[in-house]
Amino acid sequence: MLKGKKIVLGVTGSIAAYKAAMLLRLLVKEGAEVQVVMTPFAKEFITPLTLSTLSGRPVFCDFFNASDGAWNSHVELGLWADAMIIAPATASTLGKMANGVADNLLVTTYLSMKAPVFIAPAMDLDMYAHPSTQRNVEILKGYGNIIIEAASGELASHLNGKGRLEEPENIVKAVKDFFCVSCDLKGRKVLITAGPTYEKIDPVRFIGNYSSGKMGFAIAEECARRGADVTLVAGPVSLVTPHPSINRIDVESANEMYDATVGAFPSCDVAILSAAVADYRPANQASEKIKRTASDMTIELQANRDIAATLGGMKAENQRLVGFALETNNGEINANEKLAKKNLDFIVLNTLEDKGAGFACDTNKVTIIGRESKTEYPLKSKKEVAKDIVSHLAKLFLVLLVMLVPITASAEGEELNATVTLNASKVQGSDTEVFEQLENSLAEFINNRKWTANTYEEEERITCNFTFVVNSYANDGSFDCSLMVQATRPVYGSSYLSTIFKYEDKSIKFRYQPFDRLEFVEESIDNNLTATIAFYVYLIIGMDMDTMGELGGSEWLNKSLTIAQNAQNLGDVNWKMGSGNSNRYSIIDDYLNGAMEPVRKLMYKYHRLGLDTMYKNADNGRKAITECFELLKKAYEDRPMAYFTKLFTEYKIDEIVNVYSKCTDEEKKIVVDVLSDINPSLYKELEKITKNNN
Repeated sequence: MLKGKKIVLGVTGSIAAYKAAMLLRLLVKEGAEVQVVMTPFAKEFITPLTLSTLSGRPVFCDFFNASDGAWNSHVELGLWADAMIIAPATASTLGKMANGVADNLLVTTYLSMKAPVFIAPAMDLDMYAHPSTQRNVEILKGYGNIIIEAASGELASHLNGKGRLEEPENIVKAVKDFFCVSCDLKGRKVLITAGPTYEKIDPVRFIGNYSSGKMGFAIAEECARRGADVTLVAGPVSLVTPHPSINRIDVESANEMYDATVGAFPSCDVAILSAAVADYRPANQASEKIKRTASDMTIELQANRDIAATLGGMKAENQRLVGFALETNNGEINANEKLAKKNLDFIVLNTLEDKGAGFACDTNKVTIIGRESKTEYPLKSKKEVAKDIVSHLAKLFLVLLVMLVPITASAEGEELNATVTLNASKVQGSDTEVFEQLENSLAEFINNRKWTANTYEEEERITCNFTFVVNSYANDGSFDCSLMVQATRPVYGSSYLSTIFKYEDKSIKFRYQPFDRLEFVEESIDNNLTATIAFYVYLIIGMDMDTMGELGGSEWLNKSLTIAQNAQNLGDVNWKMGSGNSNRYSIIDDYLNGAMEPVRKLMYKYHRLGLDTMYKNADNGRKAITECFELLKKAYEDRPMAYFTKLFTEYKIDEIVNVYSKCTDEEKKIVVDVLSDINPSLYKELEKITKNNN
């Protein structure tokens, strides 16, 4: 689970620092690449030499190396890492992190960190229990950090209580568990309703219920923790939403909740309707407080609009809808009726007949009922119940993804459906047999090699083309070729193939003799031809995965980068770092650069949320694509010399012109302005967009 992960391990000045050596050893054993950052006081408890030996990397303690003055860049560490673990974390470090006191390399690295941060406190029991420490812990939780609670036991003071650093094995387990589920909702937009609604009778009285909103808020936190962008429509409750990925909309009445929910749903992947919405409201709301009289009073009620039924009618094929049913009797019968009537994908049933379930509790006991399934869960905390519900939802999305745009399947099959063409017209008069053999060998090498651990059905293989043009050839087997690489992905609901990558590699020099076997070993790169092919194969697979899930191709893209790094010894200028901004190395270096992350997010939004949606709703699909140009603009502004942004505009321009064949003037302006800045050479194509009729 941690194989290939890049982890920054922060060590602070605690007696528990000796455990950092064991923690480091376990992380390395799991296959992680670990960079240790120590505070100055940490060196009083464990030597940098010990940690450097275990990690195989120099340990960073200061902003500058004393020996050569080199800068240890906390910014680069923040972009490099997949996770940061601070263990042990002292009370002092907790306070500095919570309040932004950046007076050492560890805290500045934390403040620059783009990846999830795990914090394992360690200190004496009184320090840990002190209100200031607990406040700092809560602040850090609110920032989205994962706190690994201190354990109880004998402390360095010989007192017994809570404050011990959690055992290294448990810290590693917490990190592994996080990566196991943390990305299963990555890139998903989740809409959640929570809490009660209040229906005013007069300025001081209302019709309401006992809902606390705790269940819905717990689901929102869990979805955000697992990578989703959450919109939470909350009724009148006194709860907070600390996670930064939760956009909260506060409402009071059922009508307000209806308007907010129905308005947000079209751009979401799923709606989870956990709110206890009032079915009725007073037909007439008094403008002044109603005075008591001697006679009885009758309040006429009228029905509120049904949120679940409305969303069920709106739901597209690629959307999911989850309902809740709180019952007092005949729970399963009523829940199944609601499931069918309101077009829900599954419903969460709880009943007031179960002690500890329902309103105003910190626990709940639920049954998840689907179209053809039923799963009962025991009484748990609402946070644990939220995990069960979200896990069920994640499995549903996995099934949906396989149905719509399959990535992997259970059958055998390799990853690529590549067409290889070798054009030797420039070297006529040579023995054509060698060209035919090379063409066939390349096709077999690309299509029949197992490049990943995934399995693909035949129809799921990635369509791509490798077109070689032989510029020169000698009888000793020396080739100089140009190579055009192009990869496409299907657009859901159509026969259209969208180009996800296209690039002309102007010169590949290699040797090939008839009947030579093409081989590639990642750990030992000594063949320019197979290294180049492997580089592009992993790049294509990674970019294809990026279109299916936000940042979904990292594993394979990093393989492509590793090849580019290891190929530096081959003497091909197209591998060289710093030799230009349009060679193989610069392409993958650009694409994986932290400043270019908006472009990677664009790949998912443009294809999955944009093109794949257009079959159903062209306006919504085009809207999602238009939003992508803000991401492209940001990447260009942050890294204007990057080659990849320009490359993207070149191979996508014809498609973009077609997408905007009908659009608003506002959409035209956004697209044309961004593309004009990035690639002025496209002015003729951009004129087509400008002249398009709305």
